[in-house]
Amino acid sequence: MQSRDNHGNLVSEINHLRTNDGKSITTNTTFNTHNGQVASQNVSVQDSKTGKVTSTTTLGGKLLP
Repeated sequence: MQSRDNHGNLVSEINHLRTNDGKSITTNTTFNTHNGQVASQNVSVQDSKTGKVTSTTTLGGKLLP
């Protein structure tokens, strides 16, 4: 799902998926509205078997598309 500002510029994007082994992956990417480049991305992975959540934040780039 994408969020845009009043000028139509992309502000953020959230994606969610589940893998065949039951993991739940959520990415939240924020963009610089002045130049459209990625400002940060947060990737969270939850293992459905153990309930353990791991989270990684990258500033100025993306880990996943």
